[in-house]
Amino acid sequence: MLAQPSEIGSKPRVLVGGIWHETNSFSPVPTDLDAFRRFLFVEGVEMVAALSGTNTEIGGMLAAADAAGIAPIPACWAGAVPSGMVLRQALDHVVDTLLAAAIPPPDGVLLALHGAMVAEGVDEADAYAVQRVRDAVGPDIPIVCTIDYHANVSAALVAAADVLIGYDTLPHIDMASRGREAAEVMGRLLAGMARPAKAFRKLPLLTVPQMQGTADAPMRELMALCHRLEAEPGMLTCSIVVGFPYCDTPHLGLSVLAYGAMEAAERAADTLAAAIWAQRAAFKPTLTSAGDAVGAAVRANRGPIFLVEPADNVGGGAPGDGTDLLRALIDGGAEDAACVIWDPAAAAAATRVGVGGRFHGQVGGHTLALHGQPVALEGTVTFAGEIRYLRDSSWMTGQPANLGLVATIRAGGVSVILTTERAMPFDTLHLRMAGVEPEHTKMITMKCGSAWATAFADMAIGHIYVDTPGICTSNLERMAYTRLPHSFYPLDPDTTWP
Repeated sequence: MLAQPSEIGSKPRVLVGGIWHETNSFSPVPTDLDAFRRFLFVEGVEMVAALSGTNTEIGGMLAAADAAGIAPIPACWAGAVPSGMVLRQALDHVVDTLLAAAIPPPDGVLLALHGAMVAEGVDEADAYAVQRVRDAVGPDIPIVCTIDYHANVSAALVAAADVLIGYDTLPHIDMASRGREAAEVMGRLLAGMARPAKAFRKLPLLTVPQMQGTADAPMRELMALCHRLEAEPGMLTCSIVVGFPYCDTPHLGLSVLAYGAMEAAERAADTLAAAIWAQRAAFKPTLTSAGDAVGAAVRANRGPIFLVEPADNVGGGAPGDGTDLLRALIDGGAEDAACVIWDPAAAAAATRVGVGGRFHGQVGGHTLALHGQPVALEGTVTFAGEIRYLRDSSWMTGQPANLGLVATIRAGGVSVILTTERAMPFDTLHLRMAGVEPEHTKMITMKCGSAWATAFADMAIGHIYVDTPGICTSNLERMAYTRLPHSFYPLDPDTTWP
């Protein structure tokens, strides 16, 4: 909880804030300041009101502050839906807002970051943000940061922060827990614990979301090893950070982070990195063509079966308007099917038609030729209106969600949900509020990597990972990398390490 003025004098003052963006450098959709404001940009006490009690890193930091013996000073937190390059003006505006709260200088800094943010002229945007904070508060003030499981960790980021704490789960459900851990570590540092030694290992390994799930092999066993090493004498914290491959920057690749006594941290990092590299072939995905996936779901004739389209993963910065799978649903005669498409113009046009009216128009395929051509759609409007809600699943539970103007078109056996804001399908409400009850639907497309399971795994009778073209393809050999500094597995199967 936020300390009252009378309490602040007896506790160390700790600035709390951050910036969160997973940047897909292959996306042509820029991330401006308005993109942050549309998702969530909150300052001061507004940040406390918006994120207290939520399953977010900031929520966890605030909840653990009292027990950690610290007085949180709310700065700001800004997040945007993953997309293309962050505009430099937007990055600097958020960082300047953070720094404004660092006057007078705090006793410590807690930051909730993503770790895969790229801005105009700044490849390592998270490291840039932390270094600016470091420059403002000085070398003696502890800085502890949480980072996403998909962070592209760089040496500069490790150097700028005293401790980096990565998520332990995919689908992500432990954000508040990691925030609490960060607050506890900060409390110990301010109570006199020595700064821990840092051990950082960067592997030339690129992996894709559907093979990174922490409840499945190979990550299940690797994460169990991580936790065993973390519990050894002399260790403070340890993380596997799998990285985000949809970004053409030199600092890609899976990372291992270990903090504690020097010998313990170095030993843990070496052990964990070697175990991961030995399992590199186990990260190879299996995919099914769109036509075969729809055919299998039609033959099953019951559901829900989730047709997961990683190449158009909205949570990975893809536009969410790919049409290959929608076209396969229509051509395959799918019944009781649902598909979400980002198309602001079509959503607005269908809303003007109104519920019960007939919609005729082209939908999807407006951003990149790689994601398919627009589909001619004709059907009845069954829902039209704005959709806003608080997330009710385990991903960012309680955080506000905004889909903007939404229209649902029933075309034959397919309900096409058109949105003006891109939808990350990590909760059921993005379907329910648009008139689709997932439990009573035979097949549902998911424009994501593996995080669909957060809200839908318990009701699924099956799922299929579908091979469509896109800027988040699981076939990384298709990616047009130009800036990688050396070979990576699986791009080059003969890659060696160390």
